[in-house]
Amino acid sequence: MEQLTALDQRTGTDITKSYDAHEVMHKAGFDFEVETVPVHDPEGSQVLGRNLLRRSDTKQVFGVVGNRYQTVPVEEMFKPFHRMVEQYGASYETAGLIGGGRKCWASAVLPDTFKLKGRPEDEIQKRIMVLISNDGTSKNSYMSIANRIFCNNQINLISRRHQQSNYKVGHTSTWEDQLVDAQLGFDGALSLHKEFEFMANDLNSKKMSEEEMRGFSSELFPHQTYEYQKKEKDKEKIMRSLNRLNIKREEVVTLFKEGRGNVGSTRWDALNAVTEYLDHHKQASRLSNEKTGAAHAEKRFVSNVIQGSGNSMKQRAITLLSDVKKFKKVEQFA
Repeated sequence: MEQLTALDQRTGTDITKSYDAHEVMHKAGFDFEVETVPVHDPEGSQVLGRNLLRRSDTKQVFGVVGNRYQTVPVEEMFKPFHRMVEQYGASYETAGLIGGGRKCWASAVLPDTFKLKGRPEDEIQKRIMVLISNDGTSKNSYMSIANRIFCNNQINLISRRHQQSNYKVGHTSTWEDQLVDAQLGFDGALSLHKEFEFMANDLNSKKMSEEEMRGFSSELFPHQTYEYQKKEKDKEKIMRSLNRLNIKREEVVTLFKEGRGNVGSTRWDALNAVTEYLDHHKQASRLSNEKTGAAHAEKRFVSNVIQGSGNSMKQRAITLLSDVKKFKKVEQFA
């Protein structure tokens, strides 16, 4: 069965044959510097307390920040990641730029995988990733990723409950101290793969019917709260929205039964139905658009793997499915 393409492989550069840190940085396009320059109003006067973030080579503007913001050199964030790749015997996979360098990222595959106890053919890769932010919108971070080989679904294992701050570096005067703490924290983060392995096997041991899957899908994608006392002309819009929601739910139920590697019988199938939908099927036509496909792939990668609504949805799915409660059986969606 043909595998679906991983999100980072859609947006990144193949660095599987790269081993030297400088070679990886050059191949991925990381070899540039970010500078801060004063902001001026249309009349030419400097705007106090505000600076532009931009590439020093192309002068591409990444964002506007305050005076306390301090740039963290891309190389300084990447070097510790390279040491981790060497320390854990990982192999580089892909790397790339988002928005011309607003964010830089690289991923590497760890040498050991794990297989589900009840499904030896279902294998999970362990991966690590670095994200370097240059646009003033977020901290730099190191991540631990689980990748299901069947379908290249990806889950960021460092969620809020795992105290994300332990793996992040802010753009302040203390960034060097934070970098040391982040490295130490990430060393411990690899234990999250063992936690995910336990969770995956636990979900696979919990049986789930198609009707229960519909109940889970209803909880994961709830109806929004509408004021049905609105004007008559708004009712058609409301019904169209509800119809789209039901189509989305049914697509996830179908993936529960027919998704890559799924058999439609356990909560593990339910989780992978959600991740496959978000990573590969949601608004899939946009990915094939010649003009906007690449930009959409970047947005989906950030949302689903790094920091966005897709990642939040995956974490919510794990939380719901890990609960001991039974999902209300639903024959068909209301």
